[in-house]
Amino acid sequence: MFRNYIATKRDLEAVEEALGFVLRPKMRFVFSDISKITKTLIVSYDSKFVYIWSLNPIKLIKIPHNLTILEEWQSGWWSGIISKQIEKYLPKAITKETKFDSPIISGSLLTPFISLQKAKKVSGNPYTTSESYLATIIHEFGHIYWNSYKLWWPSNKKENLDYLRLVINLHSPEKKRSLPKNFSFHSPIPTYLGEVFAFCTEYYASNHFWKNHKRTSDLFTKKRLNTLVILEKERDLDRENSVIEPTQSPHDYASILGKIILTKYPNNWPEILTKPSFVF
Repeated sequence: MFRNYIATKRDLEAVEEALGFVLRPKMRFVFSDISKITKTLIVSYDSKFVYIWSLNPIKLIKIPHNLTILEEWQSGWWSGIISKQIEKYLPKAITKETKFDSPIISGSLLTPFISLQKAKKVSGNPYTTSESYLATIIHEFGHIYWNSYKLWWPSNKKENLDYLRLVINLHSPEKKRSLPKNFSFHSPIPTYLGEVFAFCTEYYASNHFWKNHKRTSDLFTKKRLNTLVILEKERDLDRENSVIEPTQSPHDYASILGKIILTKYPNNWPEILTKPSFVF
């Protein structure tokens, strides 16, 4: 449907409009350490060009390509580059860096996005409007921000070495050892909490900027949750996964836990979701 599509002025303006919302003062509640997202590159594409925006300042460059742009690439947005085929057109200085040094989000232009979302014929699909397109890009910045904390594996080398040396001493038989005062052991946090953070980011932004998108999202989510209630009643959880098992249904899980967290911690949920956990 969009194999030969060429970006319109409105398509390119829509991406820049979304980036403007990312930088709005109201979003500093979510992105309190703005440096964690300012190096993000935003990548989109049509049948002739790969489009690359920087965030701060917002600036666009376009690079000719000879790819066949797949329809699935035009139906959404992703944290990271959607295809290695597109990645080869990015500047080498960027592709050599880690995803933390040069984070990337990539996805569709506005017109294909809306058209292909409508083509899914999902009843009540909230992602069929210009507002939802902007909210989707904000959602991916939520992923970038949460990822920057590197919470899902032991990523702090100094802390790891301190733990190792401490436990070596605890194993020493010469004398009784004890833990330092106020000691805590940070445990990795499951990656699905990144989806919760992204959900909360989108929901927060929609509540402030895109009331219609929030309204349709609430209606869609409520309908989905009623379906999950019916399905869960039929599950034997001794033999089957729950319908909200987070590793298999991360978006459903995020819509549940995210709404709970937003309601219980309206003034500090970004801090709660980006704080390292600890065993004791």
